[in-house]
Amino acid sequence: MTGDAAVGGERLDSISAPSASRDTATFLGGTSAVLATSGGVSTVVARTGDPLPAPLDGTFNQLSSRVVINDDGAIAFSATLNSRLVSEGLFLREREGLVPVTDGTALLDGALTDLNREGDLLYTTGRTAISLWSRSTRKAVRLVTRGDPAPGGGSFEFLGSRPVLNDSGVVAFVAIVRVPAGRRSNETTGVFTVDGSRRVSALLPAQPVTRTVSRAFLRRAVAINGAGAVAFTGVFGSVEGAFLFSPAGSLTPVARAGDLIGGERLAGFDPEYVGVDSSGRVAFEGIFAGGPRLVIAAGGSLAAVSGPLQDAHAFAPRLTDSGRIAWVRDGRVESYDGESAHPVVAPDATPVGPSVSVSSPSINDGGVVAFAARQDGLYVRSRGTLARVAAIGDAVGGVTIATIDTQVVRGGTVAFFARSAAGDPLLAVGRGGRALVKVVAQGDPSPIGGTFDFREEFLDARAGHVFFVSSVTGGSAEEALFEADVGRHRVRALVKRGDAVRGHGRITSFDQVSATPRGPAFLAGLDNGTSVVFLWRRSGPVPVVTAGHPVQGTDGRSLVGVGGFVMHGDSLLLDGSLSAVDGPAGLFLWRAGRLSKVFLDGELVPGSGPVIDSQPIALGRGGALFLGSFSPPPDAIERLGIFQRRGRSTQRFIGAGDAVLGATITDIERPAAADGSLIVAVELDPPAPARAALLRVGR
Repeated sequence: MTGDAAVGGERLDSISAPSASRDTATFLGGTSAVLATSGGVSTVVARTGDPLPAPLDGTFNQLSSRVVINDDGAIAFSATLNSRLVSEGLFLREREGLVPVTDGTALLDGALTDLNREGDLLYTTGRTAISLWSRSTRKAVRLVTRGDPAPGGGSFEFLGSRPVLNDSGVVAFVAIVRVPAGRRSNETTGVFTVDGSRRVSALLPAQPVTRTVSRAFLRRAVAINGAGAVAFTGVFGSVEGAFLFSPAGSLTPVARAGDLIGGERLAGFDPEYVGVDSSGRVAFEGIFAGGPRLVIAAGGSLAAVSGPLQDAHAFAPRLTDSGRIAWVRDGRVESYDGESAHPVVAPDATPVGPSVSVSSPSINDGGVVAFAARQDGLYVRSRGTLARVAAIGDAVGGVTIATIDTQVVRGGTVAFFARSAAGDPLLAVGRGGRALVKVVAQGDPSPIGGTFDFREEFLDARAGHVFFVSSVTGGSAEEALFEADVGRHRVRALVKRGDAVRGHGRITSFDQVSATPRGPAFLAGLDNGTSVVFLWRRSGPVPVVTAGHPVQGTDGRSLVGVGGFVMHGDSLLLDGSLSAVDGPAGLFLWRAGRLSKVFLDGELVPGSGPVIDSQPIALGRGGALFLGSFSPPPDAIERLGIFQRRGRSTQRFIGAGDAVLGATITDIERPAAADGSLIVAVELDPPAPARAALLRVGR
């Protein structure tokens, strides 16, 4: 469950997409941390699995992607928790240690946005409220709420997600104001400030806009300095520019679109970043023909202080007095130190481990950078040991993994599809704890000519052989079912689109594939519009279950549609539908050439009510196991559950709303069958000792 430690020392904050075989299970998981970097050295502020500060009990689960540091080095962050008392909260790391952000005895939670030198913390609730927590009083005050009156008339409809706070407790923010009906547009946008007494002032007069423009405006950055000067970019009247609002009440454009800066014409302003220091210098991300650059406006002059910053994002919303700015680019935290832009920390140089993803950097005047770090990967649990097989950022066959998609484990073989940063898929395999091997990648030559163009959802493996479906560009067929012999480094096509099946027509598409002791079984569409489950033989595909097959116990009706399936020996459990008008869908058993009804959608299950959308999971001595949606009384809220059909009775094994580990299941994923039992990933309703767990059900 979340909080458990892998052999590498990292603890899990997420569990999903399980696969299983005998006593081994694989799943996607991750770990997270808040880090601080100074002088090239990174230290851990908090990480998944760390104990919570007193008086709380439990551990940190997922550390947020929003982190803020102030000029005294205090760091604020939010986190979800593995705790029986609270589910999530805001925290401060000060010299004395970690401090829970509480109002009285209640732990506060929300989207953290800023932290000032007094230790006061600013946070939002959705886009409907901005609140300020005072470090000295340990009390929270809601400053602005949706529906509050706005200066100049109307009321606040939505508040920007990036308000900022200065050391005097003044907050700057953008907002949408709803004005009385009768105007051409009843939505306007503006820039505002609010102080600790909840006094709101308008800096940029509200301007009527379309709904699309107003929603985009909410994402604009705004900045404030200690004196209360506010900087922002946008369009005011006929001027697109960067503006500075002084505490005296004047609004001045410090840069305009079309200005000439160092020989290049300023084309516009990226809304993601603006900063202002105590002297009134304004920094912004200017758009030029050669790419975006950092620009500083000071004393009436403009200077581009960086080279092109293509793909830079996640800017910290400030310009420190020493001229520092921080952002993320190419997976690294970078900063401008007042003289030049350079990397601060690389993904491979953190205490969390190699290949982390970084986000939400925040920088103080001394150059200390705090940021969020995350590492996701594919994990295997076998015989009581939890280990990571692959991490995002690992290189396999010269390709760096950016995401991990479909994965299976069969015996000692783990096979998975992954994608590079460019979005190109590859198929990788690990066997017996050895290094990962790239089987094939997008664009590699195909054995039927042309190159592979993957479909990542259809995959299975057995005894060192991997079966997968892929489209092919420029080959003798547009799509095929392939077999990869990992030990021999050989790939061959078993069945191609367009192949003829005697007495049934030609194959037009492929769907699910399942490795069996007798060869791969697969679902394919035919040119007559039907779907058929085939078993591959050396002589070619052999039809097993076809549309039109009579179904016993259904008053002479037949199968008209075939969906997903699972096998056990020579038997199949499959989902499909019956003939006749509005023929019901359900589950059917194929055994020894006969097809019988197992369960029809809408049948009642004791304690669950009617169950629909049934999907086969496993077939064995204990009967048929399937996933389905149910709506139990009295609330009739639709939920997912796992059901067992044995003989003529059906029971729910486990489902959303059931209690486990002292908590309530809120969501359940499609389980994996293994050695007579099921491996199930569930999410738990917090507060709970864990946020997610991997359960074995049925043994």
